[in-house]
Amino acid sequence: MLSKFKFHHIGVATHSIAQTSKYYLDIDFKISEIIFDPIQNVNICFIRKEGFPSIELIEPISDLSPVAKIIQKVGVSPYHFCYEVDDVDEAIKSLKKIKFVALSKSVNAVALESRKICFLYNKDIGLIELVQSK
Repeated sequence: MLSKFKFHHIGVATHSIAQTSKYYLDIDFKISEIIFDPIQNVNICFIRKEGFPSIELIEPISDLSPVAKIIQKVGVSPYHFCYEVDDVDEAIKSLKKIKFVALSKSVNAVALESRKICFLYNKDIGLIELVQSK
């Protein structure tokens, strides 16, 4: 099942995109525009460099954001891996069979060109995000 997934990015929770991105910019990563995601109540940007995994920086706008809780517990930290799949809904069904729990229904993500996404959790793997292929 997971062998059909294509790695997309690492999600990093941060209290400040401006502060965290400085370190990546110093080593020649390029930063995308910052986009507000009203569903998660966060600002998001992607940083990329040829030959390296893409990194999504996620900054909570308020304490109501789920990401704010992550930062309160562990500080700035990677907290999810994202995988691109052909069909998010079919992948969710398959993952549920191997004890993944969908944390919400799939939604269209502002920061990913309105492609469908869903977050799932498994106690042996942790948090993953699925994103629909273009």
